[in-house]
Amino acid sequence: MKLLILAGGMSSRMKKNLEGSTSLDSKLIEQANTLPKSMIGLGKDGRPFLDYVLYNASVAGVKEVVLLLNPKDTVSQPHYEKLMQGGKNWGLQIGFARQHIPEGRQKPLGTTDAIEQALNQFPAWKSSRFIVCNGDNLYPVKAFELLLDEAYPNAMLDWDTEGYTVDRVRNCAIIKKDLEGYLVDLLEKPNDEEWAEITQTMPRIGISWNIFAFTSSDLIPFLEKTPLHPVRNEKEIPVTVRMWANENQKGIYTIQIADVLPDLTSKSDIAEVQALLNYDI
Repeated sequence: MKLLILAGGMSSRMKKNLEGSTSLDSKLIEQANTLPKSMIGLGKDGRPFLDYVLYNASVAGVKEVVLLLNPKDTVSQPHYEKLMQGGKNWGLQIGFARQHIPEGRQKPLGTTDAIEQALNQFPAWKSSRFIVCNGDNLYPVKAFELLLDEAYPNAMLDWDTEGYTVDRVRNCAIIKKDLEGYLVDLLEKPNDEEWAEITQTMPRIGISWNIFAFTSSDLIPFLEKTPLHPVRNEKEIPVTVRMWANENQKGIYTIQIADVLPDLTSKSDIAEVQALLNYDI
């Protein structure tokens, strides 16, 4: 099974200054300011965060990975090439794609564009099924295992919200599905009116953490027609998925998962993630 990891963002929130005092190690602060966030050295051995994501994927049974990187990233590819040369890459075949930034823009064009660019750089993937996920979330082995199941050609994980604050949940995309479990709608960062309806009509609230399994031939038409977000001016995969669900309400199956997902968005997340990564890989 193939896995595409999106790690081409600018890490702008990670590079913002921490508010107030902090006990965070100065070396970690320096790394957060200078490295792609997925390459911040964490855990007892100070390994890049992305190492742990790749390790979990390998345990689940993933065999081939493409890392979609920012064109200015000079750190990630040499690190993984060195691991492969030393046979320390967890049995994974790792390739590299770059999310080139269009002329006139300062930032990449979003996650939908990232997937498009990766598929164009690895055209053999256009006739395959693959998992896609973010590079700054510590997805557990179970998450990859659930999406390896080919019973549903296109699927996404539907994460339980127990253990999250209301503010955290409202900052995510809320999953609406039919009685059979197929995605009907994806409500990103619901406003007060939408949130009131959600809490009144949905006995269980599930969220998306941007990990999907796609069959390329089904996905590509929706990638191509995804519009730019009117505010953020990016092509984003939640918009692609929502458009797909609106056009084909039996197109994407949702699979429930109960794990709380650690993520590495800002410096305030580093200490919590550091405490979790106390094992060898």
